[in-house]
Amino acid sequence: MMKREDKQQIVNMLALISQLGITMLVSIMLGTFAGMFIDKELGTNYISVIGFFIGSAGGFRSVYIMVKKYLRKKTRNTK
Repeated sequence: MMKREDKQQIVNMLALISQLGITMLVSIMLGTFAGMFIDKELGTNYISVIGFFIGSAGGFRSVYIMVKKYLRKKTRNTK
């Protein structure tokens, strides 16, 4: 039988993974849709690709910051 702390840790990890996935998805979608909007307004067809990469970079940065905070918090709790 699993201990209660183990179950809580699993739930916390699942929540973190879900949050990371949602953050990446939303960042990429916002960048892409903003690029598509700009493409539509300017009559171009390449800015949506640039928006995709900008959204990806922003998402990776956000994920990095979240994981860094989580790891810092975890190391404080183990000391």
